[in-house]
Amino acid sequence: MATIYDVAKRAGVSTYTVSSVINRTAYVSPELTERVQEAVRALNYTVNEVARSLQMRRTNTVGMLIPDLRNPFFAQVVDTVEEALRKEGYSLILGCSHNDAEIQSRYLKIFSAKQVDGYLVFPAIDGDEALSTLQGGNKPLVCIAHQPSFAGDCVVADNVRGVSLGVEHLIKQGHQRIGLIVGSRKLSVSAERIAGWQTTLQKHGLKAPQKLIGATDDSTAAAEKIAEEWFARGVQAPTAIFVAGYPLMVGVVKAARAAGCVDTTDIVVSDDNEWIDAFPTTVSSIRQPGAEMGTAAAELLCKRLKTSSKRGKTVTLAPTLRVR
Repeated sequence: MATIYDVAKRAGVSTYTVSSVINRTAYVSPELTERVQEAVRALNYTVNEVARSLQMRRTNTVGMLIPDLRNPFFAQVVDTVEEALRKEGYSLILGCSHNDAEIQSRYLKIFSAKQVDGYLVFPAIDGDEALSTLQGGNKPLVCIAHQPSFAGDCVVADNVRGVSLGVEHLIKQGHQRIGLIVGSRKLSVSAERIAGWQTTLQKHGLKAPQKLIGATDDSTAAAEKIAEEWFARGVQAPTAIFVAGYPLMVGVVKAARAAGCVDTTDIVVSDDNEWIDAFPTTVSSIRQPGAEMGTAAAELLCKRLKTSSKRGKTVTLAPTLRVR
């Protein structure tokens, strides 16, 4: 394997000149640049990225954590993050926390050991302590979707407005008993959705009983079980349900089909996906700005990587209603 010394010898220049050309750290005349590049091609020279990282104190990598690999929403966010980072010369290292604080902490240590230049994280349940420690370091951190308990950079959707749009739509369809299924109550996004649900119902003079709130993990099976229990109540069952996420919606639709009320239960999901059009029941959706969130988070992180400006900015993006 060729070394930088081999390249320098073939090009008839110093190793400093070779390093300057490869890393673009100093001006080198076009003639010498061409000689170095020709030598690199001829010798098939590959830069030792580990040594380069130690020398330049950056790796051009970003560590990102999402809570669920199966949810299409997170895939959409990751896709736009990767694209935005790639344009800035960064590569993405991806991990899945499964919404578990211990797994999140383990991945953060792995990212740190790999000397990533920054972090993009969907905070896990009860995982703020490790993130707050990270926030105090010299590597920038941007949280996505969930507002952490400490002051830091964050990109979120207006979840209160999103639920309000969905509940308003269901009320206009004549529904008065509207259920809500969300993720863990420990997440800020769940608290925001519950607040939006309660406020909108009360504004229209409707009841918002706690028995019509189902808080669980983000699994299809858990949502299906909640919906089954609701549909078993007969006339006391909700006639419409707002569901916070695609996997939860699948569970609700399965329960509705099993209960024989596919055509009588209206569902609004806080996530839009083209697959929804294939379901046997009409499901309207709140389009979460996943692509925009990914781009905004990546751009904010890159800004922090370029400057030492004060951290603590929150970017809030607006969801929209899609009626089916």
